[in-house]
Amino acid sequence: MSQEVITPERTPKSGKQAFSPLGCFIAAAGATLVTFCLIGAAVVASVWAFSKMIGLPDIVILVLLALSVVPIAMATIWTAGRAWHVEQRLAQGLDIDVPVYHWLYYFRKKA
Repeated sequence: MSQEVITPERTPKSGKQAFSPLGCFIAAAGATLVTFCLIGAAVVASVWAFSKMIGLPDIVILVLLALSVVPIAMATIWTAGRAWHVEQRLAQGLDIDVPVYHWLYYFRKKA
């Protein structure tokens, strides 16, 4: 059985993408919210389960949950910057670059 590749009669216009600043913001905000919710839920569940497993008092659990805000915030901030950076590159017609895992890298001004 032979299959034929169907090609369009003319190539689509390049440079006209459906990217807008609002669309980029919505996509980046969605990725950021998903990251915040998933990492936050995983950290809270892990802290609670580990604390209950070894029998820590409730006040220690609350302190550990308060301390867990730091890594959650760092991951969320990095994801927000990376998502915005990727959306901007896609809007410019560029390819996605290799991520840099420094949590404030994407918020620094690039000269």
